[in-house]
Formats: sequence, C-alpha cells, structure tokens
Amino acid sequence: MRHNLRVFAIFAVAILTFCPGLSTCTVLGLEESTGPDGSNAQAVHVLGYEGQGVNVGIISAGNVGPFDAIDDSSTHEAFEDGYGNTHAFNYDFSGDGVSASNTTSNNHDTQMAGIIASRGGASYPGEIGVAPQCDIYSARVVNDLNNVSQIWLENALDELVLTQDCRVVVTGISIPSETADGDSVWTKIYDYYAYQYDVIFANPAGNTTTEIDVIGDAYNGITTGGLRFTDPDVYGRVGNDEEDGNDSSSSGPTYDGRDKPEIVCPSQGQTLPYAGSSTAWSTVGSTLGETSYSVPHTGGVAALLLSYADSTVVSDDGRSEVIKAVIVNSALPNIDDKDGNPTTMQTFNEDRGYGRIDALRAYETLNETLTTGKITKGSTTTKQMGWAYDVLPSGGDSYFITAYKDQRLIVTVTWHRYMSSSYSTENSPFGINLTVEDQGNNVIFSETDTLNNLEKVDILLTSDGIYEIKLDKINFRSGRDYGLAFELVDPIPGDFDLDYVVDEGDLAYLTSDWLTTAIGLQTDLYDDGSNTVNLSDFAEFSKYWLIYDPAYYSP
Repeated sequence: MRHNLRVFAIFAVAILTFCPGLSTCTVLGLEESTGPDGSNAQAVHVLGYEGQGVNVGIISAGNVGPFDAIDDSSTHEAFEDGYGNTHAFNYDFSGDGVSASNTTSNNHDTQMAGIIASRGGASYPGEIGVAPQCDIYSARVVNDLNNVSQIWLENALDELVLTQDCRVVVTGISIPSETADGDSVWTKIYDYYAYQYDVIFANPAGNTTTEIDVIGDAYNGITTGGLRFTDPDVYGRVGNDEEDGNDSSSSGPTYDGRDKPEIVCPSQGQTLPYAGSSTAWSTVGSTLGETSYSVPHTGGVAALLLSYADSTVVSDDGRSEVIKAVIVNSALPNIDDKDGNPTTMQTFNEDRGYGRIDALRAYETLNETLTTGKITKGSTTTKQMGWAYDVLPSGGDSYFITAYKDQRLIVTVTWHRYMSSSYSTENSPFGINLTVEDQGNNVIFSETDTLNNLEKVDILLTSDGIYEIKLDKINFRSGRDYGLAFELVDPIPGDFDLDYVVDEGDLAYLTSDWLTTAIGLQTDLYDDGSNTVNLSDFAEFSKYWLIYDPAYYSP
C-alpha cells in the first residue's frame, strides 16, 4: 500500500436521506429535476452529451440493487441498455457482502444511482438521469452495524479510481461524529485522491446539522445542498422543515469557517429506481432537501461536462479544477434561503452556496467556440464567457477581458489543497489572491483569502474597457495549478440603469396606446378601456424596458 497512515479506525456514519422508500412528498419526477428549473441537464442531452464514456463511482452504505446472482451487478431496468446489458456494477469493502440484508441502504444507493444514470423504465420512460450514458460503480464501505473504516474507504477509492477509472466520485454518507474542520482523516483521504488523481468529488453538505458534515468539508470536492419546490416544477428554495424548524440541507460554514456548500441541486419529489425488484420505482425527497437526492446531480453534471471534454482536442478542459470552476461560476444565484428570503444580492450564501447548478450554462462556459471556451493568460479576449487552466508562476498570472459599462463580470478561481501520501498538508498552504482592475489600473475588487481554495466575484462594471483579472500567489509553491472561469452578463434591470432616458420612441408608444384606448379599442391586458393615460397604460409601457434576468431578479 502506498499510504503511510493506515490506522484501522471505525466510526459510525449517517446515510444522507430521510425517505428510503415510498414517500408522501409531491409526486413529480426526474423529468422536472433535470429540467430548466432543476439541474438543466436535459438541455445538454439535446446537444448530444449524456455522460458517454465516463465512469462514476458511488461511495455509500449499500449497493445498486436488485443484484445479479453471478456477478452482483444490478439487474434494474433503469440501468440496462437496449441489448440486455447493465451499466451499474457493485463492490463491497465492508466485509458484509454486496447482497447483504441492509435493504434501506440498497434502496438508497439505487435511488442515488438512478438520479445519475437512469435510462428510464417500461412504465417510466421519462425518468432519465442526469448522465444516462455513464457507467455506475457502487462501492459499499459501511457494514451492517453502520460502521466504516479508513481502510475500507481507501480500498474502495483504489478500486473506483485506479482500477475502474472513475473520474467522478459521488458520496452518500457523512461522518457526523467528527469535527468538520478539514482535518479529519476522512476529509484528507478525499483531498488526497482529488489532488493526486484529478478526481471530481461530489460531496453532500449533510442533513439536520447546523454546520457542514465531515466529507462535505473536503477542500477539493464540490459540496452540494438540497432544494425544495417553490412552484410545481421549480426548485427555488433550500430545503428545511417549516413546522418544527429542524434544518435538513446543512448550511455553512465549516467548523473552521470555510465557505461551503458551493452549490445546491434538486432534491424534492424525484421518481427513481428502487431495489425492491427490477421494475420497482418510488418517489422520494421531501421539503427537507435531503442531500442524498441532490449530490448525484452534481456528479451527473460533472460526467456530462467530461463527456463533452472527451470529444474535443482542447487540452485541460476535463481537469477537475476547471470542471469545478465552470460549475460554480455558472450557478444560478436567484435562490431563496431556508426561510424563503431572496439571496440575489449575495455572491455566497451559507444556505445555497453560490447558487443552483446549471448544466447548460456550465457546458456553454466550457464549450470551445468563437464566443466561449479557453482563454490565454497575458492576452486580451473578447469572449463572453470562458475558462483557463494553468500552473501559477512566482510572478502570478493575468487575464484581460474586454467588457462594457453595466455588464456584470463573474469570475471563479479554484485550486486543490496539497495532500501527501501520508495525508499531511503544508504548514503554510499555497493560495491565490484574486484581484480585478479596470482599464485605469484601479482595483475594483481584491480578496486575500487564506481559508478557502475557491474565490468567486460578481461585480457590476461602471465603464467600457479592458479589465485585468490578476492571480497572485499566497505562499508560493512551484508546480501548483488552478482552474478559472468567467462570464460577462449583459445589463439587467436588477442593476437599475440610472442612465436610462425616456425618449421620443417611448413617448410615441405611450401616445399610441392612449389613443387606441381613447377610441375604444382594448389591445392589451393592461388596457382598462378608459380615455385617460393611467397606471395601466404605464404598466404596458414599462414592459419595453423593464426586462429582467431571472438569475438576478424576481418580479
């Protein structure tokens, strides 16, 4: 074994769900949770990317059932292709076996796998997962006594990452007995595999805690919270219990003060495969926003982006830091917190992180076209969005973005925490300062953050020009890489353009509307048929310039 630290410690774990079977929550399905007001994965499917060629691992307390008697693979119809082949495979590292009697855990893993990779069923043809063409490798690391050991977890990750080439690992357990300060051996194991093997870890924020759980506190993963409905098919609010105030989707920060979760994903009301039989399905997920039903969306979106990256000749677009940066940078910020309050004006919020995942927006940021894609340090770009990957030199790096007054500039930069094979880190960790300067070299944003390994800025620009994004070292170490993503969002009324002038064109429309009313012709919903210019006329008039971006403004 390559690890020097091999203590056989056993800890109790929590399975991150409250609805292991049939639930009483609103009956919708994957069609809603992967739609435009969910993770928006369907829009990427239409473009031809469905996770093909990508293996996704699941670390959890059970396996994907029901089980084939010969090789323990899943026989559920949701994971079978049209040729009778399954795409869900099971492993046990707990010593209690794949087909153990832990029915609750097997249902749980089957449902998580369904969110990622379901191909639908005979009676459920529309319940398609986030990345339906990927392969699932489920690793059980919890025994029937609800215990987990470090060795079991390491062996599982060796199998998933080194043998099965899983570039994405999704986790369905947490370690609530440990302090979520980034210093537990569980967190260090995750950070080691991400740093050493460039693995994308989709980690749960945890349930029913006032802070992020262990594993969700990992530096190098993407920590995910859960969303509930605000409308029948809109996931617009972080999950909680309104009746007795018991939180479910755990809020940040971590115990040591870091910004987690990074994103939130749909949780409530998803129709998923169930381990009871090869054709069993159940609807799970309540208003609590259980994170077992949200974190698979993160892993699935990562698989979609990797399937796109595999199709290009562009270097580095599949790097774990790049995938994390584009996912966080493209997240939808207009999400309500647990109490139903809007969070639009906050870049980071302790309940919803940086916002709801958006698979299409992340794909558009990554896509190498004339208007988006990879940008080069030291040169000026006119792209509307894009990404970069590089190794930070001792003198830092700069990127130059052509932008215009009243646009919003959104930038995310992230890097991995270093972790040695003995799970030790640096006393003075490597870090990056993010600074944005305008064309006059005036600093309009600067953040020196010695806690987090991700920084995001969302600022309103006050003039046309070329803006410089500067990355400077904190405790420089040679050979350390980073991923960066940016987007320019065009002006929106949420920023209240004070330079707007009502001119002849506006008044001509208002006059026309008034004259139409005066001769008795009702032409719009706001027209009350009176012969005076009143509030209803101005309401119709305002539609021509009060257009809003749903990412930033709720009417």
